[in-house]
Amino acid sequence: MIKVSAFSIKILAAVFMVMDHVCYLLMPELVVLHLFGRLSFPLFAWLLAEGEKHTHNVHQYGRRLLIAAIISQPIYSIVFQSLSLNILFTLLLGLVMLHLVKRCPQLWQQLIIIGLCAVVAESLGAEYGTYGIGVIFLMSLIDKLKPKVWLLYWCIFHFFILVILSMLNIFQGWAILAGLIVFQFNGKQGSRARWFYLFYPAHLIILGIINYLIQSR
Repeated sequence: MIKVSAFSIKILAAVFMVMDHVCYLLMPELVVLHLFGRLSFPLFAWLLAEGEKHTHNVHQYGRRLLIAAIISQPIYSIVFQSLSLNILFTLLLGLVMLHLVKRCPQLWQQLIIIGLCAVVAESLGAEYGTYGIGVIFLMSLIDKLKPKVWLLYWCIFHFFILVILSMLNIFQGWAILAGLIVFQFNGKQGSRARWFYLFYPAHLIILGIINYLIQSR
């Protein structure tokens, strides 16, 4: 398969996200868009884990996420008519988790941190909740485990969340395929893409306006 840079994976994640939101807001009958959209969050989770590993200033990284999340929240709430916290808050909480886990070498300490972050995500109504925290943690392990071992954990995690706990709809199972995409990473970062901090609220505004115009007819 073709090897890709981190920038290319971010482009893919953004495209899949737009497809998902287009399906939800404008074309609910095109379920295939929703299926592709299930790949978006795991890819962003991987990008976050990579960013946490390579950033020179994790606090600055976190501040950028926090500012973008706060700016995006009223837009997200209006467009989706939801009181949930947008995905940037989930990524921010995941960043905090990864930073704390790195500072705590004991497994029991790490499990407590992951568990607490999952509880916070659920309590605050952050998008993807416990699932999101689990995905971010697993994506941080992708270069620490053998590919077959990591894929086994990845599949077991989705089976547990989707089938045993029934926390998300079955369509989320397609997110498993995101694991195959990140394995095509060529080790190169590619172009810098801080544009996402603006792209996220901007694309919501555009889709929200289009949806409003359609509904007003």
